[in-house]
Amino acid sequence: MKRSAVVFVLALLCLSVFGSAAFASEGAVARENAPPARTEAARQTKRVAMIPLIDRTGGWLSRSGAERLTDRMDRELHIPLNETMHWVEFLDEDETAAAIREAMAAQGNKAKPELAARDAAQKLGADLVLFLVVEHLHQFIYHGFGWDREMYIESSARLAVYGYDARHDRLIKAPAWRFERTAYHPSCEAEELAAEALEEALREARAKEAIFPLAEENNQSIKGKGEKQNGGRI
Repeated sequence: MKRSAVVFVLALLCLSVFGSAAFASEGAVARENAPPARTEAARQTKRVAMIPLIDRTGGWLSRSGAERLTDRMDRELHIPLNETMHWVEFLDEDETAAAIREAMAAQGNKAKPELAARDAAQKLGADLVLFLVVEHLHQFIYHGFGWDREMYIESSARLAVYGYDARHDRLIKAPAWRFERTAYHPSCEAEELAAEALEEALREARAKEAIFPLAEENNQSIKGKGEKQNGGRI
């Protein structure tokens, strides 16, 4: 009896070993034949082309004024932790500027910046192309003719944010302007007006819609799970 029991136990062990080996082999074959999974970075990373500011004011825009406007454009698309998470890839500025110049030249004398942005986006494979053109800047400070000789200012600023939103196939053209003729105050200087105009242009441009939400597919998946758990209600 004891010998029969030992033989039976050995037989069970053999079956278990061979069965595990066969299962592992089938799993390996299935993994080899399965399509490669898309990584989070591959699915979510968006390509953004920010072209340097284009100054058409004929020298009225100071270096500090240009830096201020450029900084505001950069902050519009600032993404916390992007250097770690790699949600957005910001393309080389020289490359994107060259693509815009080429696209503008191809259109001839009546070139439209927003159309050039679309052509550049297609060439660069960009999800968003965005840039600022400062068209006009002027200010004149003078004294009035009254007895107190009060100081006055006449100033104006005109600019536009251009671009292309590939996610929504949307051309971006957001012009804005400001004009003041009043008693002098620093807030009425031309570069201050340009900063105000840029805020309006960025609101109209809605550039963030091209890249936010950063994880759209994940958000939709979470939303779907929530609907199932709540019987189709959120």
